[in-house]
Amino acid sequence: MIKRAGRELINTYYIENRRKNHFILNINFYKIGQSQMTTIKNVVDLDDMFYESLSLGLAKKFADCIPRITNVTCEKRLPCEKAQVTAWESRHNIYLPDDMKRFYLSTDGFNFYWSYQYSPNDIRRVGHIHFPHLIQITLVRDNIDTILSSSPNTAVTIPPIIRQSNYIDSTSGYLNHLNLNSRSKIFELSTITDLAKVCLVYETPESSNPKIFLLEMGTFKWQFLADTFTEYLRMSIAHLGLPYWELCFSSCGLPSWTEQLFLLLAPHLLEKNENRRLKNIVCVNENPPYNVLDPAVFRTKPRCSRQSQKNRINN
Repeated sequence: MIKRAGRELINTYYIENRRKNHFILNINFYKIGQSQMTTIKNVVDLDDMFYESLSLGLAKKFADCIPRITNVTCEKRLPCEKAQVTAWESRHNIYLPDDMKRFYLSTDGFNFYWSYQYSPNDIRRVGHIHFPHLIQITLVRDNIDTILSSSPNTAVTIPPIIRQSNYIDSTSGYLNHLNLNSRSKIFELSTITDLAKVCLVYETPESSNPKIFLLEMGTFKWQFLADTFTEYLRMSIAHLGLPYWELCFSSCGLPSWTEQLFLLLAPHLLEKNENRRLKNIVCVNENPPYNVLDPAVFRTKPRCSRQSQKNRINN
């Protein structure tokens, strides 16, 4: 303890780069009678504001608009140190995209969950939005190749990872290619049981705009999810953290019990996702066949008078 001018410094709590809407919290705690409690209360309020902004007010929406949702919980986590982020980037020889880096400098992951009351005595945890700690984001490409190469039955018939995959760019609307090679890096963000993995994909280590894809473990096909980390976070919130929501964009689709939850709580999400889901499932042809009009349909027939028509009939 350090005593100075009647004030006792008991702790210094410095939160660096916790930002949302461009605000940063830099806070020192001092024991100055009642004022210390006021300072701590302000810190808690700012923390609540940060997570409310990060989740786009989802907890309030549940309370105001959707009945029977209970036990809404958002875990609060300290931000990563800059040294931790730099060490992770150095270990994998890549740079995190700017929005993802700012996210982890604000909070080391994100865990938001809620329960649904099916009956007075039946409350089950249903919704879950989870982003792992930075250290838990692991390189998965080598693991997948090893698993497949160790299985003689699948190594011949299924390639380790589909090298090329077509997807629709949500920004431009054009057909793009996912080209993977020996220099590509794939990081696992989350796992959907044994059905799929949500992956951050760098086509090359130098890439500055990695994209979020869904890797279907049964077929090893890639399905495009989001252009940026921020877009994927917003998609998670927009889908309310409903279980397996990423499978809306897969070729296998949602399990029946999950689809029932969607129909119960957010039926509009299934309608909005239908067009995009079909785009992902159907293989898009690079040179789609266009309808060709026959010029003959535009040929005009020579006009003839009624008298000439009668003469033709009589003849």
